[in-house]
Amino acid sequence: MSAAPFQAAELLAAIAGGDQRALEILYRAWSGRVKVFVRGQLAGSGLDANAIADEVTVDVFHDVWRAPQRYDGRVLFGTWLLTLARNKAVDQLRRHGRRAAREDSIDGDGFDHAALDAAGHAPGPQAGQESLQRRRAILGCLQRLRNPLQRESLTLWALDDMSIGDIARMQGAPEGTIKTRLFHGRSNLRQCIERWFAQEGGRHE
Repeated sequence: MSAAPFQAAELLAAIAGGDQRALEILYRAWSGRVKVFVRGQLAGSGLDANAIADEVTVDVFHDVWRAPQRYDGRVLFGTWLLTLARNKAVDQLRRHGRRAAREDSIDGDGFDHAALDAAGHAPGPQAGQESLQRRRAILGCLQRLRNPLQRESLTLWALDDMSIGDIARMQGAPEGTIKTRLFHGRSNLRQCIERWFAQEGGRHE
């Protein structure tokens, strides 16, 4: 479960005073979500998404440790943290001369489920096989959306509960544009999930 805004503010104040324990609490609450988000940013780049996501995540929290006062409370803490992660992921893509590529295959899911579980999105212990399959399909298809801004918008809106206004600020786009990206992203995601289940059903026939 992620840290509530007030709790994040309290932890940041403690970090400013040199409290490493506070940093550890913040890291446990948010590192999994940051890693999942960064992996989405690197989808289709041909880079080692796991390794770079680990590196970016450590870098993000190193920045938090060095300058916790950079968070001024004008946006939700999660919005600020993921914006920091987004900028670092873009820097990595530029450094390696890569960009997110189109991906047409939906074979396998290639998604970091362990990191997602750590982010607090794991299904409960009683979740059935159908629920697990649907989760796998959704996460795999999210990563395979051809439009990286649709993928990012859907991830932030659906997985991170970010408001349309905050997504608009992060992407530097009008809210109407974000709504359009979400509309088309959901449509593309639904089509991908339908294809995924069609393929999976065919494999088990």
